[in-house]
Amino acid sequence: MDAFVPAIEELAEAILSDEDIEQALQEIAEEHGLAAQALRNRAIRAFGPLEEYKTRHAEQKRAEQRAAMRRDPVLAGASFVAAVSSLSPKLSEKERQAEIQRLAEEYGVDPAEHRDAISRLRRR
Repeated sequence: MDAFVPAIEELAEAILSDEDIEQALQEIAEEHGLAAQALRNRAIRAFGPLEEYKTRHAEQKRAEQRAAMRRDPVLAGASFVAAVSSLSPKLSEKERQAEIQRLAEEYGVDPAEHRDAISRLRRR
């Protein structure tokens, strides 16, 4: 196996854990007997800009979750209602409706189909 593979995997975990990229690069490269610059170059080829990796990873994960919800309407509906139940009670009615519409688009549901469930939610 390529010696870079486990090092790059460790670096990905370190970046996602909010560790300092430079320090993690140095430590992981040393741990695996690699040159830090070589590890950086391989990681950039694998992930793109390291400073943006965490953001891209989170966006990809959200996209995968949205795709899964769109395939399962029951999960989408339940997740939507749960998200609506978490809305701040301090929102005005207009802000609340706008947020419900945004959530409906995010979860791929029709808010009218969940009107009864939404109306039963207690505002905290």
